[in-house]
Amino acid sequence: MADITPNFIIRTSGTNRWNMLNKPRNCRVRTVSTLKTGSRAHPRSHVQVKASRARDTRHAHMTPSSPVAPSPGQAAGTRKPNGRARLTSGLSAFYFLGFGQFFSIFTSSMVGFGISLWAWDLTGKATALVLVGVAGYIPRAILSPLAGTLVDRWNRKLVLAISDLSAACGALALLVLFYNDSIQIWHLYVIGAFNGIFGAFQYPAYMAVIPTMVPKEHLPRANSLRTITQSASGVGAPLLAGAVIGWIQIEGILFLDLITFAIAFAILLLVHIPQPRHTAEGQASKGTVWQETLYGFRYLVQRENLLAIFLLFTFSNIATGFGYPLMTPMILAKTGNDAVILGFIRSVGSAGFLAGGLLMSIWGGPKKRIHGVNIGFIIYGLFGALVFGTAWSLPLWLVGAFFMSLPNPVINASYFAILQSKVPPDLQGRIFGLDFLVTTITFPLGQLAAGLLSDHVFEPGFASGGWAAGMLGSLFGSSTGAGIGFAIFIGGILSITVGIAGYVIAKIREIEDRMPDFESN
Repeated sequence: MADITPNFIIRTSGTNRWNMLNKPRNCRVRTVSTLKTGSRAHPRSHVQVKASRARDTRHAHMTPSSPVAPSPGQAAGTRKPNGRARLTSGLSAFYFLGFGQFFSIFTSSMVGFGISLWAWDLTGKATALVLVGVAGYIPRAILSPLAGTLVDRWNRKLVLAISDLSAACGALALLVLFYNDSIQIWHLYVIGAFNGIFGAFQYPAYMAVIPTMVPKEHLPRANSLRTITQSASGVGAPLLAGAVIGWIQIEGILFLDLITFAIAFAILLLVHIPQPRHTAEGQASKGTVWQETLYGFRYLVQRENLLAIFLLFTFSNIATGFGYPLMTPMILAKTGNDAVILGFIRSVGSAGFLAGGLLMSIWGGPKKRIHGVNIGFIIYGLFGALVFGTAWSLPLWLVGAFFMSLPNPVINASYFAILQSKVPPDLQGRIFGLDFLVTTITFPLGQLAAGLLSDHVFEPGFASGGWAAGMLGSLFGSSTGAGIGFAIFIGGILSITVGIAGYVIAKIREIEDRMPDFESN
């Protein structure tokens, strides 16, 4: 399901660690041929040799899919941390990192709100706001497959650090321009494109480092943290920005954003994340950047289960395009542009996202993660889109908006956990790069189709005397907004179909049984 959380200055929600900083401490190394006692080196006993040969025999039966033995620095990730290391390594480090990232993302959302107000006040046109988002979205989409390949080649923490610094440079440039009163609308497009280029590296790098920090059983919880952060920012940031922008101006918000960035970046430098271990698949993909990028495509196509769930989400993104983008125009059409009702509904929708994220962080999702995906799609369609599209009263709109939002974190966290556990860790950058590309293409296609059908087919059809007024008017009505509600209803039917297909198609239903798990650290 597409992530519909808006953003202007994109920040990561996760990190990696530079390999040079990962030298294990307090590690003792035994040589292969001798054991050392005092100052003398003694040959291994016959029993030790036999045990070693037994281990070698077991390793000899490793399949091509088996991971290659990790380096000492990687193996150190398995040791139990003590003292300061408890906070800067493993699951604790991930939550420590998330704590810092929350404030950075929150203030970045405040900046995005302030920029929107400024651009609207300057131009009075929605096109200007749309182009700011498009300027960042297009380079991210185009570069995402290549960026995913480079994420697999480079140190992932370094990639995230550079991406974060680029976002800070964008915020600093905006601060200078606003402070000198020299900001123009085209500056937003340039800075948006600049952030989009580096943002192309953030998503695959962040998603790929989660399994290196978090135990496999906690992956859904970790994935839900991003949703919690973005949902809380979506609810609180506009309110706080609206309250303080008249006092500190947008320059003050940008300065606050830079402060929270510095805190988040300091935490990023502190946390310990080992590089992913090498696998046979990852080693087989070695070549030029172009060859390794193509290998990511081939890896996806040659694994039927993985390809099947990718296609499932392709159709789900189209279904989502018939839902979220149409909520605002439908409410405005049915209420006569009542901004208060719209704001109330959007707040409840954001609360649904937050509730879904909190649910996953506490519960962790179903043991079989594909249930979280398929049942989530069905709940979204049945209790969300179908209710919202047919409703004409505020209580039902609130119910529909809540259930259109609640399953989203469950679906995405479960889906990401499947990919993070089934894809070799040194190929995950490429796979998540492709995932972003698919979402970038299919969600706007669904959105475009829904908009065109609503304006030119459904709305005229539900007008008095239209082709649908008599047949479906009793359910959807025949006044303005009925056709848009019908489009949302179709999106709900599509989503239910996707959820059912996830159970009917064995390649998707049994993906967790048919594909082996990989250990990332």
